[in-house]
Amino acid sequence: MQKRSIRMLTEGALSIALSLLLWYLRIGAMPQGGSISLQMLPLFVFALRWGAIPGILVGLTYGVIHSLQDMYVVHWLQYLLDYPIAFGLIGLSGVVKNIKISKIITYIIAIVFLLGTIGFVINISSELPQAQKTLEDLKVKLQTTTGEDKTKIEEDIKDLEFKLKWYPVSRIVLIIAGILGTVLLIYGGYIRKTQEPIELGVFIGGLGRLFAHFLSGVIFFSQYAPPGTPAWIYSLIYNLFVVVPSTFVCLPFVLIIVQRLKENE
Repeated sequence: MQKRSIRMLTEGALSIALSLLLWYLRIGAMPQGGSISLQMLPLFVFALRWGAIPGILVGLTYGVIHSLQDMYVVHWLQYLLDYPIAFGLIGLSGVVKNIKISKIITYIIAIVFLLGTIGFVINISSELPQAQKTLEDLKVKLQTTTGEDKTKIEEDIKDLEFKLKWYPVSRIVLIIAGILGTVLLIYGGYIRKTQEPIELGVFIGGLGRLFAHFLSGVIFFSQYAPPGTPAWIYSLIYNLFVVVPSTFVCLPFVLIIVQRLKENE
């Protein structure tokens, strides 16, 4: 038992150290923080090997140390959400440890996820015709309005014009994210050699990090959203650009590493 604890602590420390190093091999840098990298890879592997609780604790520790590498803080709660909580939630990938699920279940989850994304995109699309009609009505009304009312209408027109430009982009990003997430699950289910759903664990851990960053964006970075764009849409799109590609590039390595480690145990 003591030997197992020492081994877990050693692997946890190594995972944190490797994540810190892998962060330097990153692509791009978003304006309010975040980049595409393999920093989550060791955290995924550790959580999948040792379970959710140890995975969360190691992720929390990494988040605090990582904040010294790449700190962007506007409020203490934002710090917690974007660093210890976001990376701690990656440890949720460990919930699949010792669970055996058929690949068919993974494929079904992938299809449900894709359908959910499509439904979300359709919901956004349904707002565009009404926004376009409102814009046309305001432009007509603007011609016969003066004073403060005219200024208010001009501001509303500007907001709607931004909205009509931003929503189509949002749809494209969401569709790409939905396709990537679906491919991630199907690919992971296809190549895994064990019944333990490693790909679902990676998917859950990635969603956990995305959720924390999403909340942070809605609460603390809404002022950066283009005029007329709801804060939640801006935050979702912004963080999808960071978390989805990072999760996607980690999956093949996670599958190979975890399966090799299991073979050598």
